[in-house]
Amino acid sequence: MRELTDGDSLRLLATVRFGRMVVNRHSVPMIRPANHLVEGDDLIIYASLGGAPLYPDRQVVAYEADTIDHETQLGWCVILTGPAEVVGDDEEVARYERLTDPWLPGARRRILRMCPDVVTGIELVGAAGVPRSANGS
Repeated sequence: MRELTDGDSLRLLATVRFGRMVVNRHSVPMIRPANHLVEGDDLIIYASLGGAPLYPDRQVVAYEADTIDHETQLGWCVILTGPAEVVGDDEEVARYERLTDPWLPGARRRILRMCPDVVTGIELVGAAGVPRSANGS
């Protein structure tokens, strides 16, 4: 494994559209799939509220995304932790809805802005320690 810088972690996170958001509900961690985009140092999360009510506004949440090849076991993983707040400005919401690709039609959604306090990124590298992409090239 090789640790990634915060900048490299955010750049990799920006290359994928989906991840997993972790919130606490009554002190129990709940994990939900979500769409995202990186805007500067912030993470914009297009979260489906699904069947269970989630209340992440102004709550510290975690967000994880990765690309790991099942055969080579090479790739990367990025985890962000920090406070999230609901984006309430109608113009911002409309812009983020245009920029994200929601994949849960008809579900109740909420757009959150996360300002990460902690950025953890790792890259799983080849035996010689040379970074390789998840597709083996």
